[in-house]
Amino acid sequence: MSATLLEVRNLQTHFVSELGRVRAVDGASFRLESGQTLGIVGESGCGKSIMSRSILRIVPHPGEIVGGKILYQRDGESIDLAALDPKSAEIRAIRGAEIAMVFQEPMTSLSPVHTIGDQISEAIRLHQLFSKAAARERTIEVLSLVGMPRPEGIIDRYPHELSGGMRQRAMIAMALSCEPRLLIADEPTTALDVTTQAQILALLRRLQGELGMAIMFITHDLGVIAQMTDHVIVMYMGRIVESADVDSLFYQPQHPYTGALLHSIPRLGSSQPGGKLNVIRGSIPDPYAVPGGCPFHNRCRFNDGDRCQSETPIMREVRPGQFASCHYAGEVDLEGIALAEATP
Repeated sequence: MSATLLEVRNLQTHFVSELGRVRAVDGASFRLESGQTLGIVGESGCGKSIMSRSILRIVPHPGEIVGGKILYQRDGESIDLAALDPKSAEIRAIRGAEIAMVFQEPMTSLSPVHTIGDQISEAIRLHQLFSKAAARERTIEVLSLVGMPRPEGIIDRYPHELSGGMRQRAMIAMALSCEPRLLIADEPTTALDVTTQAQILALLRRLQGELGMAIMFITHDLGVIAQMTDHVIVMYMGRIVESADVDSLFYQPQHPYTGALLHSIPRLGSSQPGGKLNVIRGSIPDPYAVPGGCPFHNRCRFNDGDRCQSETPIMREVRPGQFASCHYAGEVDLEGIALAEATP
């Protein structure tokens, strides 16, 4: 049986400015097992990336964790990452070494004035007692591991000299250089063409099998979720609205937002030429003025006009192992899709 690697309890990460308070993550709770691939899905601005940055304690100013726990299990000890100083030696020893992250856009994450080799070697020497020569050898080794062509030459090149796919492989190599127990992949294929995206996804699956690490996969692409993950959590307005294994989520969604996301996936042969794509009606509420009740009620076709607008639903188990925060979860007829249809 797999053991719990990370448990997030009622996490709250807020941004306070002159305009007001934004509850970027508003009471999120979930559990990640060792070796598991957890998908986090939702529209842009729903809190996916801020939640991952909260785990690593790299939330940008003026954001801060104002409540909840992030319990990381190591050597029989439970460490509350939320309680650590973001600049402390303890979190810096974990960040990059035991929990690593692949960011969405390599060109904004990699230094343009340092070679790929220097940046990866620095990460290795920061966390391990390697000499400069040994760190260079390890860098070539991890570049080869991620399928980088001619790593002995690539190591001395700058990010702008590489293609998008090669830069993303370099980012993955840096994240894996210390063999982390958890890899957080934040939209790692968004800016890539379809062929390169397929290669990167296949690479992540292979490396997970070889290294035995857990992966937290953050994306808005449900096709990637279907292909990559074991368990999925769906976020909306900073809250987790549904949690289920991937098959249950695609075949039998229990929250109207999940159903709307699935229904909006374009499918070959499912509509007439020139027909309109299915969209989720309405728009995301102003983050400075989130409506009361269910945060999705202004876009939900099952809104009853009373309870949905006045009472916040709680997360409850609707089917075995499947949770949803909807007053009418399990009662409304939601359209699921076949897993094969969602896989690119």
